[in-house]
Amino acid sequence: MSQALHTSSTGINAGQSQINVIAHNVANINTTAFKAANMVFEDLYSRNLSYGSAATKNGGGTNPKQIGVGVKVGGITRNFDYGTFISTGRDLDCMISGTGFFVVQDADKHSYFTRDGIFSVDSAGNLVTQNGMKVMGAKSVYSNAGSDKSVKIPKNMLAVISGDSNIGGKTLEELNNASITTGVVRIRVGTDYADLPVGDGSTTISELVSDFNTAIAAAGIAGVSFNAADGKISYTGTIDEFVSEGTTSNFCGETGLSTVNKTSNNLNEVVTLQDMINYNDSNAISLSNVGIDENGILVATYNDGSVLTQYVDDADTVQWKYITPEGVAITGSDVTAQGSSIVNSNFALELATMVNQEGLISVGNNLWEWGPDTGDVYYGMAGEMAFGPIESGGYEGSNVDIAAELSNMITAQRMIQMNSRVFSAASEVMQTLAYLGS
Repeated sequence: MSQALHTSSTGINAGQSQINVIAHNVANINTTAFKAANMVFEDLYSRNLSYGSAATKNGGGTNPKQIGVGVKVGGITRNFDYGTFISTGRDLDCMISGTGFFVVQDADKHSYFTRDGIFSVDSAGNLVTQNGMKVMGAKSVYSNAGSDKSVKIPKNMLAVISGDSNIGGKTLEELNNASITTGVVRIRVGTDYADLPVGDGSTTISELVSDFNTAIAAAGIAGVSFNAADGKISYTGTIDEFVSEGTTSNFCGETGLSTVNKTSNNLNEVVTLQDMINYNDSNAISLSNVGIDENGILVATYNDGSVLTQYVDDADTVQWKYITPEGVAITGSDVTAQGSSIVNSNFALELATMVNQEGLISVGNNLWEWGPDTGDVYYGMAGEMAFGPIESGGYEGSNVDIAAELSNMITAQRMIQMNSRVFSAASEVMQTLAYLGS
């Protein structure tokens, strides 16, 4: 009967362990991005009274005779399904809608993974977690190694954000300040007319100017020639009229070129900024708001209406984008700067995924770290490769199913009660045997 006591005690212990797991789940029902745990059981080995025997020519076989000796905790698994979106209306709160973890770093530069997307900006401009860990910035759309730079908005930004002053090599599609359609521009000089061809988006400014001059020469018009310099298109000589009838391109409207204005608008927009977020300059353009887009990229809006952000181009490269107060977008390599500015800044949040996320080790504070069975870790950006997009304005809630937890708690409680009954019964039988022997 002593075996029954030991067997029932394993059931009591296992049931208590399950209640401990359930208690932890229920306690974290409101914890940001909490992942519920589930306990599974396995039976202990059986004591063999007989291994059984095989059938013979003259007799049948027998099955083994075994008595089990109890139950043990087989494993504790984590449910990494993402929780529901909890709206806060706060622009720096965000949730990964799918695969991925944010990567954060403590003061000792030790990296952790988290699904907790409640962020803020510290006094140095770093994007940080609630406990002050820096949020790491993505160095590319996909990488086998993590980044060494945090997401940071520059504290002082002395900048000249400009386009290339020599735009001859730019195509019409690459112009930041014009969306020119194909067709022709008809001009009149005296009684002579010429149709100047406007190519497609792949036509460069140098090719456009050359085609204009070729068409003018072919029409026998003297004294008029076009050129491109300092980010603009201009012409010399006298054009009496840009003719409406017969003109099929919006070239004049987009560039501002006319018989009055012989030089076009700046097609690649040169913008000289004051100090941005420089607290020592009363004329600085201060930061009014910071948000996060679906690719996990910060969108910094300034009080003059200008916007600084990043984007992923067709070559899967992270590029800068500056939008003027007038709405002109300056992108890619055209965004240059002076002083302590975007050179050391990163606006794209880094996400991580791994071969076995259930191999991660929970270390508290909504943080996970790499474990021996986690496998390789891959890094990238939200909405790219296998990573989920970002939802901003709220955070990920706990994925605890309270109904399932209460159901499991009842079965665990009954498990303990019934094993306690068996324990009591075995104890009473042993007591009876003791009385018989006295």
